[in-house]
Amino acid sequence: HRKLRNMTATIAITPIEIGGLPRVRALALEIWPEAFAGIIPADRIPGMLAEIYALDTLSADIAERGHRYWIATVDGVDTGFGSAYRDGTRVWIKKLYVRASTRGLGLGKRLMDTGIAAFPGSESVGLYVNNGNAPAIAFYRSRGFAVEAEVPVRMGPYDFIDFVMARPL
Repeated sequence: HRKLRNMTATIAITPIEIGGLPRVRALALEIWPEAFAGIIPADRIPGMLAEIYALDTLSADIAERGHRYWIATVDGVDTGFGSAYRDGTRVWIKKLYVRASTRGLGLGKRLMDTGIAAFPGSESVGLYVNNGNAPAIAFYRSRGFAVEAEVPVRMGPYDFIDFVMARPL
């Protein structure tokens, strides 16, 4: 994909219900291999995608776990997605991914702000990020997040270390 820098692009953030989850899955299959190159071994990514982005898992996020999903589009083309949920007084940004070709247009910020706004009255926002994902950590720091904890995380059969990053609202 070519790098998109057309500032006259029409950007939209749209809620996604269960019927729209194949769009989320399709974006994840495209974005993950690039986003996690050098962070997660390439041979692990397909299995992790198959588990995390299985349509029944995503559907259960919405139907059973209170997650909400959004798709970002640029000129009508799906370019990113995010999800969030609330636990107590904290909004958790669960997923936040944008195609490399559309980074820098503010889509990540808009997806994050949409997720936070979906749960009014929350006192803080938190997220988990792989401790080796320097670009994502830098983005979250630019949005006022600080590392709150370092925790072991299991994704399928794989173990990782994530930072829990948070900020007050």
